[in-house]
Amino acid sequence: MLELVLREAIRTGLDLAPILLILGLFSARFLVRDLALLRRVLIGILHVSVGLTLFRIGLDGTLLPLVTDLARGLAEGMVAAMAWPQVLALVAFAVVIGATAALIEPTMAATADRVHDLTGGSVRPMVLRIAVAVGFGLGLGLGGLRLVYGLPLGMILAPMVVLMGVLALIAPRQLVPLALDSGAIATSVVTVPIIAAYGVAVADTLPERSALADGFGMIVLAMIGSAVSVLAAATLDDRLRRRDPDTTKEEGDRP
Repeated sequence: MLELVLREAIRTGLDLAPILLILGLFSARFLVRDLALLRRVLIGILHVSVGLTLFRIGLDGTLLPLVTDLARGLAEGMVAAMAWPQVLALVAFAVVIGATAALIEPTMAATADRVHDLTGGSVRPMVLRIAVAVGFGLGLGLGGLRLVYGLPLGMILAPMVVLMGVLALIAPRQLVPLALDSGAIATSVVTVPIIAAYGVAVADTLPERSALADGFGMIVLAMIGSAVSVLAAATLDDRLRRRDPDTTKEEGDRP
C-alpha cells in the first residue's frame, strides 16, 4: 500500500510540476512578494497534491474496474441474447453512469458555485449541475447506441451540433456562453476516465468493434449533450417567464 501511495504521489508531482513552475515564474516576476500569500500558496499546493494522489488511488482501485466489469458484463449479456432488454440495460447504464459522474464532478460543482456568485444568485448551482448531468447522460446514452449498432460518429454528432446551434440562437444571450462551456467543464477527472472505461470495455466485448475506433468519441457526444440540455433549460425558462408576466424576478428564480 505504501508503495502504491508513493508511486501515485510521484505521478501527481510530475503532473503538477509544469503548471506550478509557470505560475511560480510569473508570480515572482509580476506579483508583490508577500510571505502570507506564499504560505497560503504552499498550503494549497500541499492540499491539491494530497487530494489528487488519494483520488487517483481510489479511482484506479475502485471506480474504473467496477465500471469496466459492469459494462463488459452487460455487453456480454447483449451478445448472448440480442434483444431490446439487453440493449436497453447497456444504454441505460451509460446514461446513469454519465449523469451521476457529471453531477459529482468537482470542477462542475466549483464552477456552478462561482456562476451563482457572479450572477447574484440568479443561477442556482444545483439546478445548473442537474441540467448538465441530464445532457451528459443522454449524450453518453447516444454514444452507447452508436456502439451497439456500429453507427458512424458523424451520424449522431452532426444532428446534435445542428440542434445546439439552433438553441444557441434562441436561448437567452447571457447564458449561451455558459451553456457552451458547461460540457467541457464537466469533462474532467471523474467523468473522462469513467467514459473511457465504459466505451473501451463495450467496444472490446462486442464483435466487429474496435476499442480504439469505436470506444472513443463518446466524450464529445456527452459534452454537446450537456450544452444542448443547458440551452434547452434556459430557453424553456425564458419562454415560461414571458408567458407569465406576473412571475416575480426575485433572486434565485432562474435555473
